[in-house]
Amino acid sequence: MSNALLSSLPRFDKDDQHPAEQLRRMLGQMKAAAARPTVAAPVEEIVEEDVASPEVDLGPSLAEVDGLIGQLSSALTRIESESRNQAMQVTQSLAARLFPELSRKFLAEEIGQHLTRLVPASAPAVEIRARPHMLEKLEPIIARHPGMAGRYTLVPASISDDPRVQVSWKTGGVTFDFEGLLAACLAHLDPAQTLIEE
Repeated sequence: MSNALLSSLPRFDKDDQHPAEQLRRMLGQMKAAAARPTVAAPVEEIVEEDVASPEVDLGPSLAEVDGLIGQLSSALTRIESESRNQAMQVTQSLAARLFPELSRKFLAEEIGQHLTRLVPASAPAVEIRARPHMLEKLEPIIARHPGMAGRYTLVPASISDDPRVQVSWKTGGVTFDFEGLLAACLAHLDPAQTLIEE
């Protein structure tokens, strides 16, 4: 039975045929098989059924997306503006509270450092007019410098509310106005904001 089934195939176990002859015979069988007409199996007709397909949700429309982008853009602009305003308010609040405190602690030291450069060496007498608490801080600073000790006179300010330190000599003078400088700096940050005294 297996011999009948395999009889059309070439045999390689017998030496009676040359391998080239076997290849020619195989090629001939293949060409003959290719030349035979093939009968196509009947194709069943596909009947399209009217099936109601469920509507697919494609998400928001392009107009809705455009509207959402516009809302997001305006919200981001508003948040950015609010954060900028809040940062400025925090900076102003810190400056308004911190700078006067720093001035009370370090202003006398700062003035003492600048006096030697601002006041001419040729000025025989120099008068410093300031609040009494400022004069108390300036006195040891002036005493430390031998060139300043005999020339400087400390005078309490006639108006106790005046925060300025006025240094004057015969040919000129200098005014240290830290609170005025602070107010100008805060006004430069936000011209609409006024400095609130606490």
